Amino acid sequence: MGERTVLFVCAHGAGKSRIAAAWFDGLRLPGWTASSAGLQPQTEVSVHAARLLAGTPVRPLLDEAAPRPVSAVPEADLLVLIDGDDRFPADVRWTLKQQTFDQQMCAEIRDRVHALAASLAPPP
Repeated sequence: MGERTVLFVCAHGAGKSRIAAAWFDGLRLPGWTASSAGLQPQTEVSVHAARLLAGTPVRPLLDEAAPRPVSAVPEADLLVLIDGDDRFPADVRWTLKQQTFDQQMCAEIRDRVHALAASLAPPP
């Protein structure tokens, strides 16, 4: 079996999903990689993503390419919707407690990514 992709999706594919993908890739979970997308993509990555990941070991993993729509990542094996519309189909839905782009939001996303990765890791 080849590498599988978890797709993190948020409203604009520019902030929350980028942060989640960087934290996920930083875990280097065997057989998995992360990507991000937006329901209505912005033209640029949010400045908050780089700011919140500054000084963390995953900052170099932040995807700084232009945000893309969900349809641009058709090979996703698992779709995680962050603060999205319930009408959009997703395998996992996260409604963040922290809605301000601050360190608490970054920590909440990191913690949720760690829990997700633990559920995907093969048993020892």
